[in-house]
Amino acid sequence: MQRLLIDRSTLDLIVSDGNDFLGVLNAAGLLQAANLMMVVLEQLETDRSRLSTDDRPTEPTN
Repeated sequence: MQRLLIDRSTLDLIVSDGNDFLGVLNAAGLLQAANLMMVVLEQLETDRSRLSTDDRPTEPTN
């Protein structure tokens, strides 16, 4: 799978929409699809935590 470079605000929007969609899947009783969506959301949360770590300013090296 190829990873795309996106900024933090875009990732936040994707996660928010994904959580909304997960609610729809659960409400519709589509448990297998909801379980798959949970895996996707877990990966997005992992990516978001890495992005937060990578966003920290680095110390200049002299």
